[in-house]
Amino acid sequence: MPVIDYINDQKHTRIITWEVNENNDDLLAYLQLEEYRMTKYQNLRPKQAREYLGLRACLKKLDLDYDVNYDEKGKPFLPTNKEISITHSYGKVAVGVSEYNIGIDIELARPKKILNIKHKFARKDEQDWIPKEQEIEFLHIIWGIKEGLYKLNGGNLWNFLNHYRVEEFELIENNQIVCWISDDVKSRKYHAFYKLVEDHYLIWVLDYE
Repeated sequence: MPVIDYINDQKHTRIITWEVNENNDDLLAYLQLEEYRMTKYQNLRPKQAREYLGLRACLKKLDLDYDVNYDEKGKPFLPTNKEISITHSYGKVAVGVSEYNIGIDIELARPKKILNIKHKFARKDEQDWIPKEQEIEFLHIIWGIKEGLYKLNGGNLWNFLNHYRVEEFELIENNQIVCWISDDVKSRKYHAFYKLVEDHYLIWVLDYE
């Protein structure tokens, strides 16, 4: 089974990335779904059904035999004391579980698109410190961090320019990046990390302040 990346911080966090290129029958044979999970799978549309199998495969690899539930904002949660975050991109699924609140994002590197939309998410005070020769790499990571913050926060603050800020950082994989969520009343600091997984940027944000 194509697990293409596995991060295991034995202190608190595990993240698995799966390339879902098996056919559904092979995934079903691997998963051996219980009857109620099979019923759920059969009632999903094809794209959602495939994502569901990818999610179940990741959870099985993580030895987490739980059903994922979702709150009214669509944020996933488990019936345990572990936090969970899920992300999909072009046939890849990544699942992060942690003792801390976590938000993860996986994004295909798309230089033209990221340059076209940078005005929607990169603040002026962030663009000021981005070196031009590495702009595309930094923009992908900043975008992923803000997606992770949005997921971690349960989608309660939606404006990537006003509510989320990333401090200056270096392009070093697995190195801590300080970022913030702010509203009209307060600001809170978070810690983000990134890693290249093939042609994708994998980003995870943790709340352990």
